Amino acid sequence: MLRLLFTSGYTVPEMIIYGAIMIIVLVFSLSIHEFMHGYAAYRLGDDTARLQGRLTLNPLAHLDPIGALMMLLAGFGWAKPVPVNYNRLTRFKRRDTSVRIVSLAGVTANFLTAFIAYFLFLTVRIIGIYSGLIGPTSDIGSAGLSFGGNLIVALQMLMYWMYFFNLMLMAFNLLPIPPLDGYHFIETFLPYKWKQKIAGFERYFVYIFLALILMGNFLSFSPLSQLISWIEYPFSYIIQKPIEALASFVVSFL
Repeated sequence: MLRLLFTSGYTVPEMIIYGAIMIIVLVFSLSIHEFMHGYAAYRLGDDTARLQGRLTLNPLAHLDPIGALMMLLAGFGWAKPVPVNYNRLTRFKRRDTSVRIVSLAGVTANFLTAFIAYFLFLTVRIIGIYSGLIGPTSDIGSAGLSFGGNLIVALQMLMYWMYFFNLMLMAFNLLPIPPLDGYHFIETFLPYKWKQKIAGFERYFVYIFLALILMGNFLSFSPLSQLISWIEYPFSYIIQKPIEALASFVVSFL
């Protein structure tokens, strides 16, 4: 991500604006993901996250330095996992049901955030274009763009990156690989013996992820990016098609 920013041809002030947008999106996306894990666990009987000060949207409580750095450098990253005591998830008779809800709470929050962000992105874009403040291809610093126009472009970019990051974060966490949410969901269906065997190798998967992330930055092909794009595709379709149809309907009356 930072590499794309530095090679974009933007001026220093423009890079500062876009960099600030990226950081805002990054910290919010990771924070809402972890907060929802903790909130779901709290509602299901486990107050571990609350007692440790993790039931908050304050990014300082959730950010993992290495995970945030990897997000900025490579576009993939993670936050500090919210602690969950599965033995205290007593809301449902079957504990596996609670584990599944907690596991999917983060990615669900990212999906809903992406949906809202894409709606706001198109709303801001339509308002900007039809008010004459921006054109279809306007960018920050474009010639003749007023202060209001630059503000609209920045807000539009903020909403688009919010959509993009949350969709990517959701897809990344849905990978059925330890220690991601997709695996913790699938784990509830596995025999105990299999779970024990996989748990013995779980710590090595972090290094595999790091290797895949770095590989994608130095090679022309990224297997991790390809996997994530496959997962993203149906969700992006679900988000974009109804919102774009609604936008086209609204525009037809303008």
